[in-house]
Amino acid sequence: MAEPGGEPAAWAADFSYDYFRRLVRTAQAHFDVCPVAEAPQALTAGGRPKLILRNDVDVSLERALRLAEVEHALGARATYMVMINSPLYDVDAPRSRAILAQIRALGHEIGLHFDFADPAERAAGAAVETVEPAIAAACARLEAACGAPVRSLSFHRPLPRFLRGPLVVAGRVNAYARELMDWYLSDSGGRWRQGEPLPMLAYPARPALQLLTHPIWWGETHQAPADRLEAFFAEATAGLAPAERARYDAALGEHIQVWRRGAHHPGSTDAQPVG
Repeated sequence: MAEPGGEPAAWAADFSYDYFRRLVRTAQAHFDVCPVAEAPQALTAGGRPKLILRNDVDVSLERALRLAEVEHALGARATYMVMINSPLYDVDAPRSRAILAQIRALGHEIGLHFDFADPAERAAGAAVETVEPAIAAACARLEAACGAPVRSLSFHRPLPRFLRGPLVVAGRVNAYARELMDWYLSDSGGRWRQGEPLPMLAYPARPALQLLTHPIWWGETHQAPADRLEAFFAEATAGLAPAERARYDAALGEHIQVWRRGAHHPGSTDAQPVG
């Protein structure tokens, strides 16, 4: 991702909304674009290649709404995977519910970004089938918050055994299903691990692509990931009491460590999760 002199390539140093618009426009020119819940029907529809557009909301609902507005202006519909137990936003708060309603009003889908409530459950390495009751309960809570059925899900920090699994889990479309992971591009950690995305979107190599972005990495102008998070932290904690600011700092720091450890999202060609 770096030029010979050590500087990032132009595309790697552009996480601006303008570049995001180029991605979406290029995708629309060469793919039929749809949210995750519509993937099963899209995959059997024939015609042009299909692009499943997904956004995981790990950090900020406000940033998710801004990206949803950008997509809506381009006529694109996406899935916003939302956590119910995020330490960085409260899905049940009135402000959060209002944002979810706005995202839905823009034509987008709200899906579940599922994470274990208890770290011990993750350490136990449960099979997908044993987690389905917890997924159903989480979906019910998210449905109450967003006012609509939750028809799809993704796993936050997915266990290896969850990858390339069944297309439907707990009655919802699984973003980590085998059918949706054969070709997969992600900006996890604020970088495109598979290389420059635009040429891949302009020349589809396979019948279906899942494109995953994270709203936190995008803004009006480019910022490197560390700078983006620092600016976001300053904005999100302005006016907070010292103890609450420290709590938020710890929660955001935990997310950063997950990305750095490479335990966040799987690559399209590797079996192990990568950042």
